[in-house]
Order: sequence, then structure tokens, then C-alpha cells
Amino acid sequence: MSAPVRPQLPRATELELVERVFAQHAARTTSLAEAGVRVPAGQYVSEEHHRQETESLFRDAPVFACMSADLASPGDRMSLESGGVPIVVVRAPDGGVRAYVNVCRHRAAPLVRGIEITNERSFVCPFHGWVYDTADGRLLGQPRSCDGFDGVSPIELSMLPLAVAEAHGIVIVRPGGTASIDVDEWLHGLGDELRSLNFASVVPYARASTTWQCNWKLLIDTFLESYHVPTLHKVSLAASYIGAASPFDAFGPHNRIVVPQAAILEQAAKPRDEWELLPTAVLQYFLAPNLIISNLYGYVMTWRFVPETVDRTVVEHALYTYGAVDTDDDRTHFDARFEAARAVTSNEDFPESERVHRGLASGMVDATVIGRNEPGIVHFHEMIREGTAAH
Repeated sequence: MSAPVRPQLPRATELELVERVFAQHAARTTSLAEAGVRVPAGQYVSEEHHRQETESLFRDAPVFACMSADLASPGDRMSLESGGVPIVVVRAPDGGVRAYVNVCRHRAAPLVRGIEITNERSFVCPFHGWVYDTADGRLLGQPRSCDGFDGVSPIELSMLPLAVAEAHGIVIVRPGGTASIDVDEWLHGLGDELRSLNFASVVPYARASTTWQCNWKLLIDTFLESYHVPTLHKVSLAASYIGAASPFDAFGPHNRIVVPQAAILEQAAKPRDEWELLPTAVLQYFLAPNLIISNLYGYVMTWRFVPETVDRTVVEHALYTYGAVDTDDDRTHFDARFEAARAVTSNEDFPESERVHRGLASGMVDATVIGRNEPGIVHFHEMIREGTAAH
């Protein structure tokens, strides 16, 4: 296949992370939290706790909506849901991004279902054909209405706007209102890294959605530690990955984790200026409250975890390539990468999370015990505790 494009971290950051992998491996350790934590079972199975999370984390606060690449051209639009709010984001005619509550003001039908790649400058309701302007949400038409709504001002029937912002190749939206969003402030120092990874140049390649009968946090917990790799992934991944020596760093509510492959150790004998993090590691970011971005050699994967109920979660998985895929060899390569990730998570990680949920829901277990060697999970639950404190 053609040579893949490599995302590039700032060089000083890349060298530091490789050095930490080598040092941790030599010391037979990994990044450690100051202390372990016990997570009460109720934080996974309680309806009341789930309500608090929905309001504070998924509705009031900014959340990831999509990659900029999902809205490549004016007219492109994408629907999503967060905190029970149906949302549509769209690339407006002026090149900016707009976000609205994804309901027609007539009978509240969703205007957009999924992803629509189109050059249309309007939304058309599939129910009765009402038309709205993508640029400002204005109601443009009520076809065949026979003056049935002449007592209601069209201004009152415009789409409901939501705050949205775009930077570094990602789109952020506030599901619960119009308070402005500063992406760099929200990223707590990760902006430079995301910009250097050049997400603005990626192209959507594949996506899939699955549903799992467990709490959303259990699915994310597994992404935030590599301690389980030698056991749960004994056949699929263990031979390729170290399973420890995993540098972790927090950035406000977000975090970064390096999951090194065994092959990275071959560089230890080379001069420092020849070290490379990729392609022999997964560079993973968690963007609160529910997104994983995995950076690999020549492509990016995202995993968005959408809680429908306390014990039901939709997982939206997508793969993006650096540039268009235009050869059979490239298609074969990326199809295999997408399928491999799907197989490992759908056959190993996510079913295990369902089993864990059933154990916690039994009422016989009062808590899970998170070790110091699982700092990503410790930090994740601290973010949830702080985010829900006011609710």
C-alpha cells in the first residue's frame, strides 16, 4: 500500500513520552495515581446518579459533537444526541458550523437522521416538509399548509440554536443552551497537541454503531488502562503490547494515555533524536465526558459512548484516514484495521463490561476497587465526581 501519513506530536512531547515508556519498562512499573479509589456500585447502576450525570456532564457542559471532517462542505450535516437533547450540527454556507436542537417546530420530528452529505442550504422536515435555513435556523416555508399557521409568527417557529465551536479539527457543542464555548479553554492545554496531529486533514472512512447492556462508564473504564491486556486480550493483543509502561497525563477533565507496543523497545538502543512514538504505540486521548480518540500509524479512530439509560449504551465507532483512500491495497489495509478494532472490542472488551455490570447490579458487590496502576480510571471518576457535585 502507499506510505501512510503520520500524525506528528510536538517533537519535545514525543521524545518525552518515549523516554517515559523506556524508563517505566526498565523499572517494571507504569504511571501511578497518588491513591487508588473505590467506586460505589451505585455510580454504575443507580438511576438517580445516572440522572445527575445526564444533567451535569451531557447537557450542561460542552461535549464533543464530531470531527470537522464529518462536515467537510457547506450543507453537510450530522445528528447526534447528548443528555437527551437531539442535536444537529451543520456546515453553514459561510464555512462556519452551526448547531440546533434537531426538531421541527411543527410537531417536533427530527429534521436530520444520521449523517447527510449534501450541498443543500436548508433543512427539510421529512414529516410535513417544513423548510429551515441552515445559516440561522429561520423558518423558510410551510408548504401546502393552506394558511393553517397564519396566527403564529414564523420567527417563533425558527429552529432553536445551541452554542457550538470548532478548533483543531473537532467540533464542540453545548446541548443545554447558548452559553459560548472556548475550545482551547475547554481543552485545558491539549490544543497544541491536537493541532499538531492535524485532525483538520483527516477524511471519514468507516463508521459503525453498536449497543451494549451496561453503564457507559464501564465501557470507558476499559479504554483507560492497559492492565487488562495480557489477560483479557491474551490471544488477540497480548503478544504485541507491553501491557504496562503506560505514560498517563491529565489535562483538566481530559487525559492522555500512551499504550506502547513491544516493538517500541527496539528503539531503546538508538540515539535519542531517532526515537519515534508512532507507529509502535497508540496515542490515546480521552475528551470528557465520553470520547476516546486513538491515534495510530496513518489513521485515527474515535469512540463515542452515548448513554441511553443507566444500563444501555450506544457506542459510535469511526475511522478517519489522512487523505482519501483511493487504491484497493489501501482499502484492504484500512478495512482490516477497522475490523480488527471492532472484533477486539465487540468480542472481548464490551461483553466483559456487560458481565461486570450484571455483577454490580446484583446488589452483592458494594464497589469496584481501582488501583494506583489505573490512573486513567482514577482521574475519570474524579472528573465525574466533580462534574456531578452540584446536582
